[in-house]
Parts: sequence; structure tokens; C-alpha cells
Amino acid sequence: MKDIYLDWAATAPPDPDIMRIALEFSLKAYGNPSSKYWLGKEARQALEESRLRVMRSMGVTKGSLIFTSGGTEADHIPIFAILEKLKRASSAEKPMHAIISSIEHSAIEEQMRILERLGLQVSRIDPDSKGHIEAEQIESRIRKETALICIMNVNNETGAIQNIKAIAESIKETVLQKKIKKPWLHVDAVQALGKLSIRDLEDYADSFAISAHKIRGPKGVGGLWIARPLEAFIRGGGQESGMRPGTENLFGALAFSLAAEKAALSMQENQEKAIALEKRLLDGISSIPNTLALPERIPQDKGFVPSIISMAFPGLGGETMVRALSDCHIAVSTGSACMSNIHLAERRVLKAMLVPDDIAFSSIRVSTGPLTTPQDIDSFLEQAEVLYRRLKT
Repeated sequence: MKDIYLDWAATAPPDPDIMRIALEFSLKAYGNPSSKYWLGKEARQALEESRLRVMRSMGVTKGSLIFTSGGTEADHIPIFAILEKLKRASSAEKPMHAIISSIEHSAIEEQMRILERLGLQVSRIDPDSKGHIEAEQIESRIRKETALICIMNVNNETGAIQNIKAIAESIKETVLQKKIKKPWLHVDAVQALGKLSIRDLEDYADSFAISAHKIRGPKGVGGLWIARPLEAFIRGGGQESGMRPGTENLFGALAFSLAAEKAALSMQENQEKAIALEKRLLDGISSIPNTLALPERIPQDKGFVPSIISMAFPGLGGETMVRALSDCHIAVSTGSACMSNIHLAERRVLKAMLVPDDIAFSSIRVSTGPLTTPQDIDSFLEQAEVLYRRLKT
């Protein structure tokens, strides 16, 4: 029985050639990049070349890139940067304020819940029924105390693309009108990297997060692009411009850079393939009675990346469908792999989109990648229909 992997949004199969090159090099260049002798200098040179390679792959020419342990840490650094300000603001008449969308990745949402306990006020912006955030909703929430705004670029459960340009321009206009300091705008671009161009983020965001394992690099390495220096909350040996202490992961940085370069070079080809798979999948879903995409969408809808589709099988729990498909060696998920460890009964993203609870409960996520074939989609649809007919209540 052939294994069919349709959970690329959770993680991508690592590229063997890239992993081999990075491992072999890091075995030779094993020095600490902070050491002053030749082994350290060799490691430092490779690290900085990897940093530049990631920047070039994104088409980014301004700001700087900080290597992190992954997308979650890259999301956390800008959030932690306001902790010192939060402490100073705790005795003020009006507490510090942040704005996030209610469909952010758990790396943002869960950390904000902790900061709320420490006194931060958080406004959450709900999306429309398609999963998109309107800039006007953010405008009305911005006030003098607003220090941070977090909006993800591509939603990891529905594939919805947020218009970061419109949001950033709206924020800029609003602060000028209100004559207040502009809040820091952080963008989670983890699901955007390799799927669409994120070069323009350097013109609109103050920071954005990326991750290697979504583009066939290794797990445990990511990046934070920043337009200008942040006040680091976590301190240590001063590595990564003082923003991320700890001995640098040369293997991870090199593999990440090679994966980013390859993803950039093959982006158009992969996009065309993803569009064809999306049409095949959406057409197949519509042919299974009662099954529907969440939200409903047509092929090549510019509001979504084609490689991530959420769908519902009403009358059958999503967890049940995932397990049943797994028995057939077909890998899909019920949403974010990160959230599955928290065992939340609710589907937070779909709930924010006002999807009825019973429909959200019956949802699964299918995500494709460069190795996915049309036959994989056909096999999934065939097995899903058989299982749905047999197991639904």
C-alpha cells in the first residue's frame, strides 16, 4: 500500500540532497561561529553566507535576518520585546495594548493569553466568512497605547491570504490621523514562504517569521526578519545581533538557506502544479454528496493559496476521518498540528469564521506539495468517499 502524504502544511518531507550537503559541511566546519580561530571563522563565514542566501531567495534587500529555532520562536521575539515596556506601563493609567487576528497561529494566540494575565490588553479581530481580515476593523481598534499588531500572511488551516499591504497602509494612515506612534506590525509568514512572493513584506511589515521545515528544510530552524533592531527580552551570549542568544545552528542555517533558494527557483512551477491539484481536489469534493470546502471557494481564487484546503464531511467527526484515512496510509489532519497537542475541542479558526459547530467538528485539512501527484488526490477522494458513506451517522 503506497503512503500518500497530504499534510504539507504541518511539515514538508525534507529534501535528501539538501540535508546531505548541510550535514557533510557541518561535520567539517564544526567550529563555534563565535570562536576567533580558523574553525570558528570558517563556520561564521558559512553562517553569514546562509543568512544572505535566505534573504536573496526572498528578494529582500533591507533589514536583517535572525536565525531562530523555528517559526514559533520567530513569532515570540517581537512579542517578548514589549515585556519590558509592559512592566513600565503596569502602573500607568491606561495599560499597553496589542491587536491580533482571532485566526493567528497558536504561537501568537497562546502567548498573547499569557501576556493578558500580565496586564496586556489584547483586541482580537474576527475574519469574514472567507477567513479574511478587513483593514477597517484594525483601524478602529488602534489607540495611543497600541504597541503591537500581529496579522498572519497565510492561514495554516484554510489557506486564506491576508492583504498585508492594505493593512499596513491603513495602519500608517490611521496613526497619522490620530497623531500617535505607529505600532510594530509583525507578520507570521511561515505558510507563505515558498508559496507566494513575500518580498513586499519588507516595505510594509516591521518583522515577519519564516520556518525551514515548511519548505523541505530541517525542523528546528527558522528566521525572523526585522526592519530595525528590537529590544531583546531574552539575553545571553549576544549571538544573532543580541536578538537570539545561544550557539548558532550552522547545519540548520545552511540547510534552510539551500531549501529557501530551491523553493524560490521552483516557486512558479510548484504554483502551477498546486493550482492543478487544487482544481482536481475541489471538483472531487463537490462530487461527494454533502461534502464541502471550508470556506467555499473556486479553483484559482486569489484569496487563497491553492495548496491548503479545509473541507467538511457533515455527520462524521474530522478526527474519525483522519484516523480512518491513516489506516489506508493517507495522511491528512484536522488543522494545525501544533494545536492537536492542546486537545482543544473547539476549532478556533473555523469558529471565528462563524462556521457552525457541527460542520467545524467534521472538518479536515488537506495540504499538497511539490511531490504530490494527481493520483494521490484521486486515491484520497476515492477512499474518503468510501469511508464517509460507511462511517457517517
